[in-house]
Amino acid sequence: MKNGYSFLMLTLLVVLYSCSGARKSQKVNVLEQRPDPVESTAAATTSKKENNPGNTAINRSLDQPLDINRYDFVDYAKTFLGTPYKYGSADPDKGLDCSGLLYHIFQHYHVKSPRSSYDYENVGREVSVKKALPGDIILFTGENSRKIGHMGIVTENKDVLKFIHAPGSGTVVTIGRLSGYFEKHFVKIIRVLK
Repeated sequence: MKNGYSFLMLTLLVVLYSCSGARKSQKVNVLEQRPDPVESTAAATTSKKENNPGNTAINRSLDQPLDINRYDFVDYAKTFLGTPYKYGSADPDKGLDCSGLLYHIFQHYHVKSPRSSYDYENVGREVSVKKALPGDIILFTGENSRKIGHMGIVTENKDVLKFIHAPGSGTVVTIGRLSGYFEKHFVKIIRVLK
């Protein structure tokens, strides 16, 4: 009975503190511009890989730079393009929120990671936008907050920085650009991969 209660409490905390950490954010769609249809649907039909296959333990953390190929990391993230947004979820079969997307990806690589976007504030090493690489994590403030409330993974940084994320209610995992709304809410980019 005690384990069931602990699981229930943990589940409740995950729902309360995921993404922007406020129930209000569930109804906010952070997309100001429409996603590029080619980018948002290109991998929507790609099958989603199993999360943490077998009974392999989560044995790495974000305390040290991770020895994960950044291009493989981004390619795996792209397998979730088209997944519906679902507040508080890290299960792609049900939907994903922004921090749930990263949580699920890190679990695939057996990495213990925060479940809330807010908890990424002091993770990794900050890098400039100019030096951002695919696989770096990009952080934004929430809609009506100065705290971190949204996040994504940098996919490319050529003419404009692009990132994969789960924007908000009524959307799907897509690739956005660091412009407009996102430029105004940009906080920083962090590097957690070697």
